[in-house]
Amino acid sequence: MGLVRGVTGLVSGLLGAVTGVLSTLVRGVLALVLALVGTVVLLVGVVLCATVLLLPLGIPVVVLALSLYGRAARLLVPGSTRVEGMVRRGESALRGTGLRLRRRLHLAA
Repeated sequence: MGLVRGVTGLVSGLLGAVTGVLSTLVRGVLALVLALVGTVVLLVGVVLCATVLLLPLGIPVVVLALSLYGRAARLLVPGSTRVEGMVRRGESALRGTGLRLRRRLHLAA
């Protein structure tokens, strides 16, 4: 039983590492894309603000660009998205269910 638990732990750890690396890579690429879109929107907003007649349109565009930069920064910080929080809660619920099941089946916890 100990060997099975050790192998299961090893496989779980390896899968967790691979998933973590892929998730970090995807988050980085998405943050880069958001930052690039934010830069283009910021340039459009600056050009709109340069003309006095389009200033009321340029200010919200600049604010939108800054919010895109903020979203890109939040993507780079681990644990910051709502999806990750939901996954964390689901994992803890599954662990609790597994523990109760092992106790019910009289397996070592």
